[in-house]
Amino acid sequence: MNYGIVKTPCMAVRKEASGRSEMSSQLLFGEIFEVLEDSSQWLFVKNEYDGYEGWISRTGTGLLNPDNLQRYRSFTNCIQQLSFLSLQRSAGEERMLVPAGSVLYFEKKLPLKVHCGDTYRIEKPCRESEGDLSVRILKTGRQFLNVPYLWGGKSTYGTDCSGLVQTIMKILGIPLSRDTSVQVTQGLALNMLPEARCGDLVFFDNEEGEIVHVGLLMEPGKVLHASGHVRIDPIDHQGIYDREQSRYTHKLRVIKRVTENILP
Repeated sequence: MNYGIVKTPCMAVRKEASGRSEMSSQLLFGEIFEVLEDSSQWLFVKNEYDGYEGWISRTGTGLLNPDNLQRYRSFTNCIQQLSFLSLQRSAGEERMLVPAGSVLYFEKKLPLKVHCGDTYRIEKPCRESEGDLSVRILKTGRQFLNVPYLWGGKSTYGTDCSGLVQTIMKILGIPLSRDTSVQVTQGLALNMLPEARCGDLVFFDNEEGEIVHVGLLMEPGKVLHASGHVRIDPIDHQGIYDREQSRYTHKLRVIKRVTENILP
């Protein structure tokens, strides 16, 4: 069984082994994957975090033998919370911006030294988010505002709706599947919008009744979602209302709470 790690800020996960193939998701800096199939320039992989499978280019990855894999397992790791974090390569002045949701590996005694193929320096130690959950949700979600919509994206470089909520929840320490069709099966179902609170997920369907969109509740009557770009719009029992278009753009279908086991 072979594994690898992502050494670039983010990389495309494609449906086929071709740069012209549709991007269905992304892998972020520091994410570990299992190699299921190996070709000359492409790897068919399974993301260790969420089990998502697809093809990635070999470029920007580092394959891990059992010893190296165990080395990363022994490190302390932290989910990068800022919109972007600047890493400086220890061997020189070269810098790299890694997006929110990236995984940083370091030794407890050396928290400013990040390992991922190469060694990097950071200015402040990476810390897991603490404090009131609602405050953490609002702070984390707002960091994604105005990030452009990108089909298959899940980073602050570009994101789709399900990638947005997955990465926000990842930062908060709440595992969530990659695709909307699976996310809607997770958590505790709520009957009405007045029962919902900050951090609950709201799902929307199309004319055929298929769940096609997801958003994250923020303040009462407000939803964060990726549509054109990441934005906050009004929401009521009918769905999302777009003030610019003066109409409802998404019809509310399901409300789920995935934070039930997290302290409020």
